Amino acid sequence: MADIYKISYVVLGREHPGAILNADHRPQVGERVKLGKEEFVVDEIVDLIPTRGIFHYLHATLRSIEA
Repeated sequence: MADIYKISYVVLGREHPGAILNADHRPQVGERVKLGKEEFVVDEIVDLIPTRGIFHYLHATLRSIEA
């Protein structure tokens, strides 16, 4: 069974609700992420808690592409 990444996304410098999403890979700094109709760039990734089996719990800080 493949790993599952549960990611809390927070957008810096804007009033944006962010999101909590599942993914099949660990996001990388510089990767583009689409939340709704908007696209952002990953600025930072932090492990929230140690991996539990196939589940990885992460926090990702995003910034606007034009920033």
